[in-house]
This record gives sequence, C-alpha cells and structure tokens, in this order.
Amino acid sequence: MKRSFTSLLIILCSLLSHTVSANLLLEPVTPNTVPAFPVETQAQTCRLDLSDELFGGVNEACGRNLDRSRCCPVLAAWLFAAHARSALQLPAPAPTPASSDPDEPMRPDDSQKCVNTLQSALLTKHIKIPQPSPNCDAILCFCGIRLHQISSLSCPAAFNVSSGFRNATPTAAVKNLEKECRNSSYSGCTRCLGALQKLKVKGGSKKTTTERASKMMSKDCQLMGLTWLLARNKTAYIPTVSAVLRAIMYSPHPPHLNKCSPDQENMPLAVDSLQFQRSLTASSRFSVFLVLPLILCIFLFL
Repeated sequence: MKRSFTSLLIILCSLLSHTVSANLLLEPVTPNTVPAFPVETQAQTCRLDLSDELFGGVNEACGRNLDRSRCCPVLAAWLFAAHARSALQLPAPAPTPASSDPDEPMRPDDSQKCVNTLQSALLTKHIKIPQPSPNCDAILCFCGIRLHQISSLSCPAAFNVSSGFRNATPTAAVKNLEKECRNSSYSGCTRCLGALQKLKVKGGSKKTTTERASKMMSKDCQLMGLTWLLARNKTAYIPTVSAVLRAIMYSPHPPHLNKCSPDQENMPLAVDSLQFQRSLTASSRFSVFLVLPLILCIFLFL
C-alpha cells in the first residue's frame, strides 16, 4: 500500500514538473512595464517618447518578416504615439518671406529625423526591421509613414489655430473621436473611420490650391486627429488607431472606399502596457499555482 502511494506521488510530481517547465518556457522574459522616456532633442534628431511597449510591439509585428498590412499599421501607430507630444506643440512663428508662393512645396516634415532617431533606439534594443531593398527603408519607403508638426498643416475642420500660432484648440469633430474611437473591433473601427471623414479639408486654401494637395492635406489632418487622440490617452486608443491606419494607409481598396479589416482576419493591433500587464499578471498567478504543489512534492521525499 505504501509502495503504491509512493508511486502515485512520483507520477503526480513528474506531471507537475513537466507542466511547470513547459509554462515557464512559454512565458516571455520581459519587464512588467517601464515608463516612457523622452529622447533628447539635438539639431539632427527628433523628440520621441519611447517605451518598452513600443519596442516590443514593433518587434512582434515587424521583426520577423516585412508584411505591409501586418507590420506598417502597428509601426505607424507606435511612431505617431511617440511623436504626439512634439507634433502638437506650437513653436514660435518664423517670419514669412515676402515672396511666399502658395503653390510652393510644403515645409519639410519630421519624418527623416524621426526615422533616424527611432532606428538608433531600435538598434540599442537589438531590434532590426528587415529592409525591403538597399534603396528602400521600411519606415519611409515601404510603409510610407510621414510625421508632421501641427503648425505645418492647415486643418480648419480639426483645429482652431490662434493668430501667431500660439494655441491650437481641437474642434468638436476632433473631440468626437474620443467617443467614436474607443473600440478596435470591426464595427468600432468603422465608426472611428466615419468620424475622421469630418476632418477632411473642404475646398482650397492658401496651402492647398490643387486637388492633389487638398487630398494630401485631408489625409494629414486625419492623421493629426489620430495623433491628438493618442496624446490624450495612448492606452485606450492605440489599438483602434492601428486598425484605422490599416484602413486609411494600407487598405487594398481605393482611397475613397477605405474599409476596416473584418475581425476574422485577426491582424495584429498595437497594444499598450495595460494589456501586457494583465497578461503577465494572469500567467504569474498560474505559475505560482503550479509551483507550490511541486515544492510540496520535493519536501515529501526529503
């Protein structure tokens, strides 16, 4: 009888040991959450608020292979979130040249500086995004991500900018995004996409005198609205923003027929630390539940 009981204990402990080791191997060895830290600005750098969640999200979506619909929306969402605080700041206005031409090209954006800053930061974390070709980088060329300052855009439907560029107040259409963009499901993404239509530039202005320029400005104004949303609450909105970016920037449909991806496509979304924390907490509790019986088995045989 005693031998049978001992054999049963050995079998149970063996099973527990196998289960615990398997679960420990599956658990990611990553810190729980690290506060975002700003990258110091220099003449040739861009100010980005980078976090471990950004590095983890970009590595998961883009580190293995470069798929436009899988990688680019997540990469764009995290880059817009990191750039949000800087993008919404209004610097002191520079004097306007007397010979200003309304049809001249728009001022250079922050894209190249920010790409250089992000790539340097990724390398310090040993994260490398595959490059499509020697002459095409992943962020600017392959994904087509462009970053702007709010002062370089003309978005009257989205922001009321005071004279002298001293203050930019979001319009009711932008504030409405807080309500319409809280759900990253197919229906929630569709509602958010509909709300963004109200931010489009209507007609021409001093900066948008051609139809093509007007369409480009409309898209940039929509992206600035999403940037404002990320600045308000990155944790709540970044999954929806990545779903909407997939529809706006990487959809196979024509630009005037942008559609959100159905839920069953199961494409990755950008997820902030709150979701990571819940996942890690749940797995930690499960590990403790399994390890305690194993310790008990060891003491029984001592």
